[in-house]
Amino acid sequence: MHWKLLLTLLVIIAIGGLLVFSKTGRSFREKYLDKYIKQVGSYIKVLKEYFVKKPSVNRTLQMTLETDISSLRGQEFKLDGNSFSVSLDYDSILIGGQTINIREGREIDFNSNSMVGSILIDTSGKMKINGYASSLELNDVIFSPKSGEKNVEFSITGTPRSFSLNDIEKDKMSFSSISGSLTLKGLSSLALENDNLNLLYFKGSIEKIDEKVSISGKAEKVNLNGIDLLLKT
Repeated sequence: MHWKLLLTLLVIIAIGGLLVFSKTGRSFREKYLDKYIKQVGSYIKVLKEYFVKKPSVNRTLQMTLETDISSLRGQEFKLDGNSFSVSLDYDSILIGGQTINIREGREIDFNSNSMVGSILIDTSGKMKINGYASSLELNDVIFSPKSGEKNVEFSITGTPRSFSLNDIEKDKMSFSSISGSLTLKGLSSLALENDNLNLLYFKGSIEKIDEKVSISGKAEKVNLNGIDLLLKT
């Protein structure tokens, strides 16, 4: 029984080798089989797209979260043409490959209307800004691209005093120990004290003024200490 199965397998391999490597086999395959193989491949691709469920984004929960800057430690935000402004005490400034030093002090105002890059608030509370833009403003000085270039590349690190991030999108924002208040539209404000909070498919804005941070926008799901907060329908 086993030798028959082995013989059948060898015959199939031999036929496959003939179709792939011999001149006659290639001619036969190109004339009769290739178009059917392509059709089968296309059919399998359609079936895969049909059965593989794509994540839905249905931002229906309008929410506002009031907290402090410590809650944002470890958070990173990707920007793709977003406007961004920040006032910070800088540690380092690199623009167009050149190190910039401000004589008047450590506080700077940075503005960009079309930034592409990332903003990270590290575990120490420092903000790291990396990216490029068609132009940017540092205090009262405007930086434009060098001749032959379309964008200005920059990297800034410092302690944020205030900032504004608009049209931020994140698949998930997680806070392992957050204090402050959470308000969902239509519900009373919830007091938070060292709670676990997850926002799924969030889109909105983040603003820091003085010591307060306000996160407002819409999310598909808000999970507090393992419980999904839902609105009555």
